[in-house]
Amino acid sequence: MNILIVGATGQLGYTITKKLAAKKGGFGIFASHRKTSQTAPLKKLEGVGLREIDLSQPETIKQGLKDINIVISTANTAVPTQKSDNFKTIDEKGVIALIDEAKKQQIQQFIFVSALPFNKWDDKIPLTKAKRAVEKHLINSGLNYTILQPTAFMEVYFPYMGTELTMNHSEVNTIQRPFKFANDFYNGIRKSMEEKNTINIIGKGDAKCSYISLENVADFCINAVDNTKAYRKVITLGGPDVLSPIEVKGLFEKVYQKPLKVKSTPPFVMRMMSGILSPFNKAASNIMAMNYVMATSDAIVPDMDKKSAEFGVDLISAEKFLMEKAHQTH
Repeated sequence: MNILIVGATGQLGYTITKKLAAKKGGFGIFASHRKTSQTAPLKKLEGVGLREIDLSQPETIKQGLKDINIVISTANTAVPTQKSDNFKTIDEKGVIALIDEAKKQQIQQFIFVSALPFNKWDDKIPLTKAKRAVEKHLINSGLNYTILQPTAFMEVYFPYMGTELTMNHSEVNTIQRPFKFANDFYNGIRKSMEEKNTINIIGKGDAKCSYISLENVADFCINAVDNTKAYRKVITLGGPDVLSPIEVKGLFEKVYQKPLKVKSTPPFVMRMMSGILSPFNKAASNIMAMNYVMATSDAIVPDMDKKSAEFGVDLISAEKFLMEKAHQTH
């Protein structure tokens, strides 16, 4: 059995690839990358073959899927790495082209990492709009699909509260890519907790979320492979806790052993900025829109104890996640 991870140079795709390689499960592991991607971390993994796939170039998809049995797709342009990256071309049309070729080549299972629905906001946020279009196409494709819909990743959401702590020992960066808007924004706040004793929160900080570790999303992907419990299923994913940003603040205070002041940005600023940026920078507009929705609505995933038991995943709590990151710095 051969498994292909599409989007393996991103942090989630890389984590899945690394965990699969460590399992030594007697299957072939192939990691896809674009010509311009940084492949050094992947090349260090034993028993992993590299395949060049660009979702904007159909001919690379056809060649890349040769002799593959199972596809795990994590590719997205939420934090783009190239100027030509956009949600319509890559996240929607590109992944749909991947699904169509997978069907032609009679792929046994297609695992797609999507995102938790934002209900009435889904059509207004570029990333989730593309994800829903892909989900619909995959369900109607006739392929044996598994769609995973995780909520906010701790590794992605927590750094924007003003810390470098959660970036510790990351072999592949999710946040810092060749995307000026995101880099400039993050560089301005990255040491807020350490140096200014402040934490950045949008709004009142009372919206609840089942924050999940990217490590656990990788675990669910791997444990869904060739697993009949995951066939033709749409599975929402979250962590073991339901927390508000204010409650996350308390966890950071425990880690840093000092009180933190809240620096609050009104949610309407995010919504306004999303609209202003939309005509000329969809990726930046998307980030602002997601920030607005996360600040004004809950993202709670029920039954995670049941799902974690069913798929054999040991869920990482937000407190454990932060404590382990703090321990890695010492």
